Amino acid sequence: MSRSSVSLLVAFALGQLVGLLGWIDPLFVPLVLVGPLAVGAVAASRGMRAAWPALLWFSAGLNMLWTDWVVNREDVAFHAVLSVVMAGLALAGWAIVRLATRRRRLTQG
Repeated sequence: MSRSSVSLLVAFALGQLVGLLGWIDPLFVPLVLVGPLAVGAVAASRGMRAAWPALLWFSAGLNMLWTDWVVNREDVAFHAVLSVVMAGLALAGWAIVRLATRRRRLTQG
């Protein structure tokens, strides 16, 4: 198994753990809105590929989907859409930092 594949597997596994935090009601909104942006930004600042934070947050959304389905048998469509939105937010956070650092390198060079 390649190093890249292991890294993505780790991102998926961490996402399953992060998704469990969605059950803590006061954390839910900040978790799903700020968390992906912050993780995407940090990943970009550390030179990681965009796939890593996107997969982590997509996996977190899938965890929220399947655990809510098992416990309450509801909100499946909401969590499916939320999975895509969180992955998109992670990519947005990654792209913002990546563009900012690229511009800084171009103006300094």
